Amino acid sequence: MSPELMGIISVGASLAALFIGLFAWLRQDMNKLDKRITDQGKELRDMITEQGQKHSKEIAEQGKEIEGVKKEIEGVKIEVAALKATVETYFRVRVDPPQTAAVAEPPEDYGAD
Repeated sequence: MSPELMGIISVGASLAALFIGLFAWLRQDMNKLDKRITDQGKELRDMITEQGQKHSKEIAEQGKEIEGVKKEIEGVKIEVAALKATVETYFRVRVDPPQTAAVAEPPEDYGAD
């Protein structure tokens, strides 16, 4: 074998070994990154689930508070309606007395127009 051919073969073998080593390193690095991304995804999923449960509880509590306020408003509406009826009745009797004739005879009998 000629020295040139041996040089070419040795350079080729060295480059092949270098490429194989680089690809192995790249693959190992990609596996590490994949594992880190998967772990972060699990952490984020757990955090989102926890926050969702927390917010669901808060929403349920707010719903209960709203129901309580609705009941209070219903009571206030009833009380206001009763007060309004009382006030209207009071002023109707006080301000607008029942309309009765001032005279017992019709106006035509005593010459009024």
